[in-house]
Order: sequence, then C-alpha cells, then structure tokens
Amino acid sequence: MIVEAEPPKGMRTVYSDNVPVGYITDSNDSKKMALLAQELLKEKGLWNEISKAKRIFDQAQSFANTSAYLYEHDLKKRPRNPQSICPFVVNSAFAAEMYLKCLQEINAEITDTHILTSIFKTIPNKIKDKINKKTKELECQYEVKAGTLFKDHLKNINHAFVQWRYVYENNADAVNIPQVILVLHVLYEVSAIELGIKT
Repeated sequence: MIVEAEPPKGMRTVYSDNVPVGYITDSNDSKKMALLAQELLKEKGLWNEISKAKRIFDQAQSFANTSAYLYEHDLKKRPRNPQSICPFVVNSAFAAEMYLKCLQEINAEITDTHILTSIFKTIPNKIKDKINKKTKELECQYEVKAGTLFKDHLKNINHAFVQWRYVYENNADAVNIPQVILVLHVLYEVSAIELGIKT
C-alpha cells in the first residue's frame, strides 16, 4: 500500500524520517494520537527509543540552529538588525544550557539552574578536559582571546538566559558574539562525541 502525505478523511498521516508510513484515526486527544502513532511505528519496525541525553541534545541543537540563523541573516554583517540581538542571546544561552545538561545527563544528574557556570562545575573533570581541548582547537576560527579557558568564555553568557529574556526590565550584561558562537560550537562538538554522533 502506498501511503500518501494527504490522509484519507478522518485520518492523520504518520511519518518516519519525513516519509509517510501509515495512517491513524484523527482525534482531538493528542496523547491518544501519539500512542497510536507509536504503536503503528512499532508494528512497522520503525520505532526507535531515544535516550534522554539525545533528546536534550536535539533540543539544544534546535535553539543553537535558531541562533545561527539569526547570526547569519541579521548579525554577521553591519549594520546589525538590533531586533535580532536579544533572541540570538536568549536562544544561544538556552542552547548552551541544554548542551551542558546533555553532558550532565550522560555523566551524572541534571541540576535545576540556568546559571551556566554552576552547571559546568558539575561536569566530570575528564569531560571538562575534552571541552578545554576542543576550545583550544577551535578558538582560532573566532575573534576571541587565544588561550582562554572554556569556563571564562562561558561567563560571557552565564546569566544571559534570564537577563536577556527580560532585558526591558533591567540592564543585561554585554555579550561578545564570537565568544558565544565558540561556546556553542565547542559544546555541540563535545556533546556529539559523548553521544557517539559523528560531527
């Protein structure tokens, strides 16, 4: 049976890797539909369990991709679009937080904070060493001070997620855009390696 993207009346299309693979009964109950879709995928041998660490990594990547888009389209060249600075900083800080929490999930327990240096402190030293090594390897690609430890780069956006979401209420700390991008690049690379994902 060929599965079309447009479902029959009263049905919803289920996708696997962006390919339509079957239909389920349409419903106003999203939880019920999610379970039906999961059952269908399992029946077809297409269901894959995804670890919590990988789900955190994927979420981090989605926020980092949004930041990259804003940077490429609105912030890379001058004049910069000032309306993109705040969402760039907030999305970047949250992506960094999620990458760090991915590393926590792999190695220990996740802490409940948005303060990036506090999360970083809980990361095992062997992972911090990998992060510092990757920072040294990548820093030449960015306009940052060479030889700076990762934790010092991280301080650039340490409180940014909270401060920049409410920038209209108070003065937020200034951020160095190349430093932010370096932080995200390093955390992406190390998290992917720890998850066994090719970069």
